[in-house]
Amino acid sequence: MRRVRTAQIAFAIAALVCAARSAWPIQTTIGGRQVDLDTTLSVREVVEENHATTHERTLEQLRVRAAVALAPWLRFDSTTLGINGGPTLKSDRAGLYSWDDVFQDISPAVDFEEAYFDVFLPSLDLRVGKQKVAWGKLDRTQPNDLINPLGYADLFLQEEAERKIGVPALQASYYLPAATALPAESRLTAVWVPKYIPFRFPLANCTVQGNSSHCDVERWFPPAAVPPTTFSIPLPSNSPVPALNVPLGFRTGNIPPPAWRLENSEIGLRYSGLLRDVDMALYYFHGFDAQPAFNLTAEAFGRPDLKNPTNPLMVKDLSATTTLSPEFHHLDSWGADFAYAFDRFTVRGEGAFVRGRPFSRDLRLLITDPAALAGPIQAALAQLARGGGRAPVELPPSFVVRDSAEWGLGGDYVYEGYMLLFQVNQTDVLHNSVDLLIKDVETRLLANLRKSFLSDTVQTQLVAIHAIESDYSVLRPRVFYQFTDHIGGELGYLFIAGRANSLGGQFRRNDEGWVRAEYKL
Repeated sequence: MRRVRTAQIAFAIAALVCAARSAWPIQTTIGGRQVDLDTTLSVREVVEENHATTHERTLEQLRVRAAVALAPWLRFDSTTLGINGGPTLKSDRAGLYSWDDVFQDISPAVDFEEAYFDVFLPSLDLRVGKQKVAWGKLDRTQPNDLINPLGYADLFLQEEAERKIGVPALQASYYLPAATALPAESRLTAVWVPKYIPFRFPLANCTVQGNSSHCDVERWFPPAAVPPTTFSIPLPSNSPVPALNVPLGFRTGNIPPPAWRLENSEIGLRYSGLLRDVDMALYYFHGFDAQPAFNLTAEAFGRPDLKNPTNPLMVKDLSATTTLSPEFHHLDSWGADFAYAFDRFTVRGEGAFVRGRPFSRDLRLLITDPAALAGPIQAALAQLARGGGRAPVELPPSFVVRDSAEWGLGGDYVYEGYMLLFQVNQTDVLHNSVDLLIKDVETRLLANLRKSFLSDTVQTQLVAIHAIESDYSVLRPRVFYQFTDHIGGELGYLFIAGRANSLGGQFRRNDEGWVRAEYKL
């Protein structure tokens, strides 16, 4: 089957190469106004290293960007994405992505990524509509880039700009008058988001079937968020068996996001300027955390078995189901960044203090200790024995809310076509005594090497990430070849290693290679 899919990709590349001879970008004039149309069609096939992991379907994407100059001071810009397949489960539901749901499985799907008006006035620029905002100066991880939530269905192969979810916003940038008391090129930017759009997450479902549980889990659903499929309840010493293994189901459930009210709107402020050749900026953000947080709940099911003297639990047909639901929390963040270029070097730094950020625990550990859950289990069994049919089981908190300091420092060097970037990022969780999915001090090293060959027709990249305290590593080499002005092809490999209870190492079974064909009109 994989050989057939690879052959289909190779055939698609060859067909696109032939078709490209008569293709050209679309630029036209309608009603005296210039219209630009940029279209990209791509097909990607993934080959999993571990065949026991969830298979990823062939991904087909069509991205169309249209821009219209309505007046010298007014411009409309939009980006629409059509997508089919990929890491999502095989779905029979097609349509538009919802603004309200975290867990979504839609394929084929259409996403209106951006659609906004740009207004250019003297000393003032306005952008109104659904948009993506890029703040911060570090590579891949920017502590101050908090306006847009992210999608997590395609975690490692999508670039950050692709994972960002557009939000309805009003953005205003005011260019301050030149004055001796202010740095050169001083600008104040404000972004107001009237409605919060939540992050998007892949799906997982475990259904109880008899005495066992069967799971359907999307490829990039975090293993740390999926509880075990059974739970052991200790029995009295005179019982034939020491414990009863209860089948445990799992499901994801959406909850309504914060209502569209003024108190739930978000605001971001940025001041930037050039101070003695140092490009610097100050930030403030008040709104909902762009990082995901979840709450795990449990419910037990069973029938009374009071007349059976061999059943010490007095409940039969016992099973349980856990439900993972998103949580939305306000936070405040104050930050700054800088960048300074000299000769072939560029140095960048960025940091933020975040107040009130939720940090997830390893949810697998919340229901593995029967002693810690003895009280809630006995209360649930008592309710079931009275004929309740179902009973909630109180679990420990799924996350904690802590203040944190996040910072990073990096530099890049350009020499004869090589571009080498090295960066250090650190997250410091303050005043914490609870075991989390990340360490209280989490340091990550990033290296990014790029080189182009043959007049930029061949582009190579190697990205390497290592988390020191959590001890996981990610390696992603890839090569892109531009066959013609319109056709390109890419080969790459994703390698993940580390501890199973770490943020990145939990995906260590998901090594994979990929091939992608791209056609630009």
